[in-house]
Amino acid sequence: MDQLTALDVLLFRGGMLPDHITHPTAGMYLLFSLTHRIGYVLGLLHLRDFNGIETWANPLLGTAELIEFIRGHLPFLAVASSLLLAVAVVWAVDGSVWMIAAVFLSLASSRALAFHTLIFRTDSFALFYAAAAVALAVAAMKQHGRVAIAFAIGSGVLCGLAMTSKVQIISTIALAPALVLLMMARNNAEAFPDISSRRNLHVSLAAIGTYLFLIGISTLPMPSTFVHTRSSFSNFALCLAGFAAIAAPGLMTRIVPQRGVLYRFLSFANLMALGFAASFLLLWFVMMSPRSGVQFVAALAKVSFLGTIDPALVPGHQSFRDQVLSSPILLLMPALLLAFLALWRPRLASNAELVVLAVIGGLVVASVLWFDRSVMNADAIFTEPLTLSFACIMLAMAWQGGGRAVRAVVAICMALLVFRAVPQTKIWALTDTGYAGYFRESRQILTPYQLGNQQNIENSFRRLFVLDDSTKHSVSERARSLVFKQAADYGFITKQVAFAIPNRGAIDWSRIGVLGEGLRPFGLVRADLWFTTVPAELEGATVYVPPMSAPVPGAAWLARALISCGLYDFEVNAWLRLDADRIRSRSDMEVFAFVPAERRQQFDVPENAPVVAIADRSYVGVPVPTNADGSLFARLGSVEDRFIVIKRRYS
Repeated sequence: MDQLTALDVLLFRGGMLPDHITHPTAGMYLLFSLTHRIGYVLGLLHLRDFNGIETWANPLLGTAELIEFIRGHLPFLAVASSLLLAVAVVWAVDGSVWMIAAVFLSLASSRALAFHTLIFRTDSFALFYAAAAVALAVAAMKQHGRVAIAFAIGSGVLCGLAMTSKVQIISTIALAPALVLLMMARNNAEAFPDISSRRNLHVSLAAIGTYLFLIGISTLPMPSTFVHTRSSFSNFALCLAGFAAIAAPGLMTRIVPQRGVLYRFLSFANLMALGFAASFLLLWFVMMSPRSGVQFVAALAKVSFLGTIDPALVPGHQSFRDQVLSSPILLLMPALLLAFLALWRPRLASNAELVVLAVIGGLVVASVLWFDRSVMNADAIFTEPLTLSFACIMLAMAWQGGGRAVRAVVAICMALLVFRAVPQTKIWALTDTGYAGYFRESRQILTPYQLGNQQNIENSFRRLFVLDDSTKHSVSERARSLVFKQAADYGFITKQVAFAIPNRGAIDWSRIGVLGEGLRPFGLVRADLWFTTVPAELEGATVYVPPMSAPVPGAAWLARALISCGLYDFEVNAWLRLDADRIRSRSDMEVFAFVPAERRQQFDVPENAPVVAIADRSYVGVPVPTNADGSLFARLGSVEDRFIVIKRRYS
């Protein structure tokens, strides 16, 4: 999944439609469209889009970096989801700060969250959006006027992004309006603005109009490149259900009495419905062109509101009884707590609050039965946080209204929720047993589905590392293995190059390649040039072709300013790109500057110096000692046709 996602990111950042809209995944892509831009601007990422693949000597360096970058989101999403849910749950019942810490610990210790920091799936992104939606919905109840209205709409937008990341999140995003209803049932109805019936009608018409627009554009022909796992697009029951969910809150405000709790709740839900529908329009910004943006949104609307999932792909679920027995503390505690609150009513909870809590319990049951992969096998990514949130809501309510005995029960229950995770801390055992088949060998230069727009990427990799049909040049399996080895160690390789070439600014990753017969030092930009002769002792070494470099404008006075700040000469040179031809070596690596063989005498190269050939031209390696003087680099700088080879001497 991480490779598939990385390739899709390269596609839509290059203006081409992504392939994968099964989950439907789009909410996750919206976040990546932002973080990839930021990462690229800050120099954390070096491969901008799929167009760069043919210009790189080894583009697998860029894809490896991108895959690690998108994996790096997972722990932050898990912590952020836990924190947002903890704040929302406690804030909804006016709990104390220490209660937020306790709830956060119970959520953050979730096995499902820990497991999803190990495997890359859209679920973590969906849960983050859902948690943010819940927190924003609760925050809306704490605000007044236009701010409260904006927060309510924003909560709906986040619910939409959650669902377009993973459709099974439905029960969890329903926690947002459920918590709002609970807060209103706790006599907080006055906290939300009183919206007139006329304005509610306008909001409802806007939401309905947006939904009908989405259904209308969904009739546009869907590009054949999309992978969607839908068997048909005539699910009119789903389409009508979506319409009812968006239209009902606003229309019901015309019927129910104004200024009551139900009216205020429907007003809130009406704003959320508008935000939910508008979230699909927000996905237009994933794409780089207006036309492809419309195609993308149209396809998502068709998949989300008219698609029927292929029954052969629907996973089988364990029975509800088996799932409860597989995690009794998690799933039985909320039922016992609900009974406990009912027994102590109205001191701990009113009848209205108990009804809302029962509704949240129904969401948990629905998630267990239909909207999760099941609690068993550690993949209850939506059910477990939802269930823990439900339990913590009731614990916080009991703590607020109970005496010493009740608070003692709450403390015991909270300790159980936290310490239930202790036996699950050996998370690597789950990967070894329950999901061993998930971690299969990387496909490297093959795309997951062998079709769609990602096939263009595979074709470029094929031309570069397998067979170029235009030149009939082929790359051996041995040479390919050298490329894969370099990509697997991309972090160390790029740091080596940055150390060896210190004064040319940021290293151009596209110019980093592998020394091996048949491999191209210039990618497909110079498809007619490849290494034809490589000495055995240097096979697999790193190749870097330095670009032209010029000092930073105003380097003379900037150098004086930097020196006055206490910088040393070598630091000033690095900042201002002075002494750009300098090459550094050290004890753990051998560094050679290869120059044309006819200039051998100019550098007093020893007889046993390594010789490399590109096409029919030979190059001789000039060894770079650890403390070389400047005259060597001045002579090397006069040779434009040169490249640097770095070989790791020992680990």
